[in-house]
Amino acid sequence: MLCFPQLHSGALAQFPIRRRIRTRTICNTLADGRLWKLSDYHSRQVEWEMELSGLSGEEWEAIETLFREAEGRRGKFVFLDPTGNLLAWSENLEREAWTKDPFIELTPEAADPFGTKRATGVRNSGGAPQCLQQTLAVPAWFQYCLSMWVRSWERGEVTVFGRSGTASARTVTAGPTWQRIVFPVKLLCSDELLRFGLELPAGGNVEVFGLQVEAQRGASAYKRTLGRSGVYPEARFSEDVLAVRAEAPGCYCSTIRIVSRI
Repeated sequence: MLCFPQLHSGALAQFPIRRRIRTRTICNTLADGRLWKLSDYHSRQVEWEMELSGLSGEEWEAIETLFREAEGRRGKFVFLDPTGNLLAWSENLEREAWTKDPFIELTPEAADPFGTKRATGVRNSGGAPQCLQQTLAVPAWFQYCLSMWVRSWERGEVTVFGRSGTASARTVTAGPTWQRIVFPVKLLCSDELLRFGLELPAGGNVEVFGLQVEAQRGASAYKRTLGRSGVYPEARFSEDVLAVRAEAPGCYCSTIRIVSRI
């Protein structure tokens, strides 16, 4: 899997970072002077411009190696949006992006921490632990952070996890007050699929909101997603030249521009 590398900090980008959505409108002027306009939906693109500085020789070599293997803007690679949520349908846990075990029951439109009704009740009606999870086609060896709000009127336990060839999990006790769980995930494996989610014990019953996965060490402000997640498997460099400047021995800076179809 070709993928844009993480920095030693565990992040994919530095501030400032700019993210733009580009769209195209087709215009046709008829013989009688009327103008017809049509949105070209399939031409939509997202573009990132990242100013990276203080890069070590190893960090710059990883970016340069990807640029060489992708043959400039010709080849595709996986890019994890540093400004987005890698999960799809973050507030609709009944959609096909989510996989639930047979005894998991979902109750949407529960009250959430922000005073609206976008949370979901999750109940395990079975006699063994049950999971609700989403699988992402991402490098499992990257640093990630899984976050979500949870509460339970019965002070129940919930286990949040990231799993692939190995697993990393944390069990917390949810009370009647909303609390945000922030769980860093770093696995020692070379898989290209990673599952994030939560597990309830037999009879467990909690409410959850704002599930989010980011390719970094900590959690940022929650970003709601619908069908489009922050994983872009067809990203490209937008230029055929990768400019770099040495700020000091073993210290580099560069402006990286990446584009992808939406």
